[in-house]
Amino acid sequence: MRYNNVEFRQNGVKDSHGYTIDEDRPSEIIAWIYSESLDEETCITICWLKSDKEGYYMETVGDRYVEYKDMEALNHVTRYAMRILNTQFEFEENKY
Repeated sequence: MRYNNVEFRQNGVKDSHGYTIDEDRPSEIIAWIYSESLDEETCITICWLKSDKEGYYMETVGDRYVEYKDMEALNHVTRYAMRILNTQFEFEENKY
């Protein structure tokens, strides 16, 4: 799910560029940045969404989350991602 230049990339699901992350990697929130030298978009990871026995939590990369310029898009995508993942977790754990 992409909103502006922020995207929720879930393992096993193709992103907006057709890339699928491996099943053994955690889902992540990424930011797309246009590279003039490459003449294409590249991405950076803002945070990973990992799970434990209680559900999903966010692990940020440095201060990328708090320093990201489009906080509206970042918060929108993050809320969406956490809802999707925690709903999936609750269903798989029969906690619904």
